Amino acid sequence: MPGSLFAYGPPTAAIDKPPGASEDAMTIPNTRRGMQPLRALLLVAALCTVVSAQAADKDTARTLPEFPGVMSIPVGKNLNYGGFFKKHQPVKIVFGVSDPTGQMRESLTNASLIIRYLKDRGYRYHIEFVLYGKAVLAADMWNQKYGGFNDLMEALHKQGVQFRVCHNSMYTLKVKSSDIHSYMKIIPAGILELAKKQMQGYAYISNR
Repeated sequence: MPGSLFAYGPPTAAIDKPPGASEDAMTIPNTRRGMQPLRALLLVAALCTVVSAQAADKDTARTLPEFPGVMSIPVGKNLNYGGFFKKHQPVKIVFGVSDPTGQMRESLTNASLIIRYLKDRGYRYHIEFVLYGKAVLAADMWNQKYGGFNDLMEALHKQGVQFRVCHNSMYTLKVKSSDIHSYMKIIPAGILELAKKQMQGYAYISNR
């Protein structure tokens, strides 16, 4: 109604009218103009969420440990074990090593790759190495011939891997207790330690 104090419908904002233009052509609904900044804010928020998610993925990838001399092999999430290890945690593995050369290298490499796979999926694990026979020579911090795995063993220990050294083998090969790396523990017999771990539900890996 012309001259009425009450308006029906959405409020409008009037702007200056050029000569010959109608009133309807020069009126813009305030509601439509107010939605444009809101849409822009929502778009910016969505973009920030995507960028944050991508950054989080990159950070997660960077947290996976690196092991000296071991190649990092990417394993896609589509390569898995059907959720078995997710349901059976912690994953318990014991490596029995008596050879300080090829068997030691393969076992340490396997442990490194296992840890990367499990940590990438957030799975808990208990991994132990039992060194017996000539492998105790690799536990001797002063042994130059078999000391090439020191850095890798220490890197594994920092990821929670435990090392046990056979006292019987040390005695036979004249390795002193004071020469064993400080993060390793001496046990009476390597074979009995392997038997103990298997009785505790550990999977035994020999790599022979």
